[in-house]
Amino acid sequence: MTTPEEGMQCVDVHKKWKHEALDFTPWLAENLGMLSDALGVRLELDQTEKPVGPFSCDILAREVESGVMVAIENQLETSDHSHLGQLLTYAAGLEARVSVWVAPAFFYEHAEALHRLNEWTGDRHRFYGVEVMVLNTGNSLKPRLCPVVTPGGWNKDLTLPQGAVDPGKKKFDDFFQPLVEKLLGDGFADRAIKRFGSTDRQFASCLDASIGYRVSLEGKNDAWVTLHIQDGDKELTKLAFCGLMKERESIEACIP
Repeated sequence: MTTPEEGMQCVDVHKKWKHEALDFTPWLAENLGMLSDALGVRLELDQTEKPVGPFSCDILAREVESGVMVAIENQLETSDHSHLGQLLTYAAGLEARVSVWVAPAFFYEHAEALHRLNEWTGDRHRFYGVEVMVLNTGNSLKPRLCPVVTPGGWNKDLTLPQGAVDPGKKKFDDFFQPLVEKLLGDGFADRAIKRFGSTDRQFASCLDASIGYRVSLEGKNDAWVTLHIQDGDKELTKLAFCGLMKERESIEACIP
């Protein structure tokens, strides 16, 4: 990661922005001038949460000089495959000729992917990877944006080494591992376990894959366990839900 300025300590980005969509995206949309300075181009906001079919691009902006559209995908976790895929989907769906990915840290492989895309597309499309960091000045939390990948090159010193493991994600993997091992021992298959980011796991029923439960960790102290029923047949899904509601009292009586 970028070296903090003298006298300042680099802190977790979540200390400034608790939630990606509710906090970080609005902040970035309001501070496109800071992103403009980091990229060396002037940007103006077009729309946040711009629909792309059933999906939505975090920020759609426009280059002031050229008028071309700019798709911006931001996250508060280390770069991952899903956000790279989202960036490409939004660029295609919005006919954006510039794509910007903002994250607290980039894996070597993801930065290399952006670099290769710049090589392959040439002047037809431009890809940027931008590292966001938060510095504690003692009196306030100061955001900073630093280019990692630009059409002109790739600063490998700012990327995580090849094969590196994100320590933040590993912490959650270690937390869920005992539960995963127990469920696998009870007959669950590997494919029955779905991951939704670092903090969520969904486990499908051994008897019916359309029914399962999800474990979610939120904030510092909140945890949720929810039941999910999602069958392709809406009527069957409704019948399953109604059946559970009829047994609600007996089910709740079994909860410690």
